[in-house]
Amino acid sequence: MQRDLVLMLQIERATLSGVVTTLVRKGLVDQTPDTEDQRQRMLHLTRAGTKLWKELPDPINLILTVAFGDTDPAELAIARRVLQAATLRLNEHILDGNK
Repeated sequence: MQRDLVLMLQIERATLSGVVTTLVRKGLVDQTPDTEDQRQRMLHLTRAGTKLWKELPDPINLILTVAFGDTDPAELAIARRVLQAATLRLNEHILDGNK
């Protein structure tokens, strides 16, 4: 799990450990051993962490507003259709064994 998170975030394990340690120290996250693998740690938001999370801006909405805020909705619809079709074709290609 931790290795997957490190890969997904594209950060070094030491960096992730430092971030988690800081969040735990600030009382925003609790850390408990995984019930199936004691080497792993499960992270849970505390009440303070949940409160802070709810106060943060929606990151996806923020990204979309900054990136596409003044783009014509019709152009966005076209781009969405093109990207969805391309994704579908790529997924089908992968499922077909890259034929």
